[in-house]
Amino acid sequence: MVKTVLVALLSFIVVSGLLIWIGYSFNLEWLMFSFYEETAAGFEAGGSVIAFTIGLICSYIIGTLYNKRVT
Repeated sequence: MVKTVLVALLSFIVVSGLLIWIGYSFNLEWLMFSFYEETAAGFEAGGSVIAFTIGLICSYIIGTLYNKRVT
């Protein structure tokens, strides 16, 4: 069980990182993520969470496939 969680977490980090890197490399705003400081009252986060959503979906699929493969 712990190995499945580690595999899923690692796949989330790798897939999300790769998609964000592709977004910055090819200037694709829908794959970029960045922070902007706007006002004295707080900050505003800008960017897309599509890379994290795709990473989460891939993480679930890879974790499930790994769990089926091991057992």
